[in-house]
Amino acid sequence: MTTRNDLPSDLAVLVERPPIYRLLGVGEKVYGDHLNHVWKGLAGVPGLDEPGIPVFAKYLPRQSQIDIELACGLASQVLRLPVPHPALVIADLDELPNHPNGLKDGPVLLFGSLFQPPDPFTVQRTKEGELGTEYIWQKVCENEVAPQGAAWDELVANPDRHAQNLLFDGVKWWLFDHNLALQPLSDLYASISEASAQRKIVDHIARVNQILSQLKSRHSGDEDILNEADRLVKQTKKLTLLAIEMRKWKLDARIAPIVMVAATIVDLIALRLKPLAMYLEQRLDTPTAKTLWSSS
Repeated sequence: MTTRNDLPSDLAVLVERPPIYRLLGVGEKVYGDHLNHVWKGLAGVPGLDEPGIPVFAKYLPRQSQIDIELACGLASQVLRLPVPHPALVIADLDELPNHPNGLKDGPVLLFGSLFQPPDPFTVQRTKEGELGTEYIWQKVCENEVAPQGAAWDELVANPDRHAQNLLFDGVKWWLFDHNLALQPLSDLYASISEASAQRKIVDHIARVNQILSQLKSRHSGDEDILNEADRLVKQTKKLTLLAIEMRKWKLDARIAPIVMVAATIVDLIALRLKPLAMYLEQRLDTPTAKTLWSSS
């Protein structure tokens, strides 16, 4: 292994090789309140004799959803956010029990993330309806993950944050499921290389920021959220470097287009860092110096 001196050490480790894995054996179907089919299993790097890693792998019907999940997953690692490490997982149909009807024969490409074992007590609380949901939100809002998650969800315009994609492992909270982030992407997918399409994606504001709304309802977190935005914006250069390195990966013909689009999305996330604090201030109704002067 060659140590790279031209990149920050954490980024060098992240981009050392593309996160492409092969499902090892038959996956275990995960049932529950999921929009997509999900399996749990071990995955390994094709061609390497290494122990398998435990992953959740889900089938996403549109390639744009895989692109955004991969981009968000990799970007979150650079930004040091509590999002599980992402992967693209290749599996055969006979390794995916109870898979959706209509899938063609041949390998299936899934989006995977490193499996984080959930805390059994917290899982049980999630099954208690509204009381369970309120319990989860209260615990999240008392934790440092809340300002991190609020700033992150604003950065990637993710409206789909709920009790089922907030996971507690007994020590820390994790954020997952980002395939509905940056929603204009699905409509602009074919023209994502065009400047006008990219401008629309950079300027997009999600209809709701669930974590921020929960913090506001509990009258806490404003300063911490804006401090988190300040921390994230300092990582702009590292995100840009990530996108550059992703484009250097040697990939087969099926994987390459996904990674290339994901690299473009990482670039767009980096561009969204500049107005991030402004977007958050608008949601928080925090008056800026300019508005205070004009209203006096």
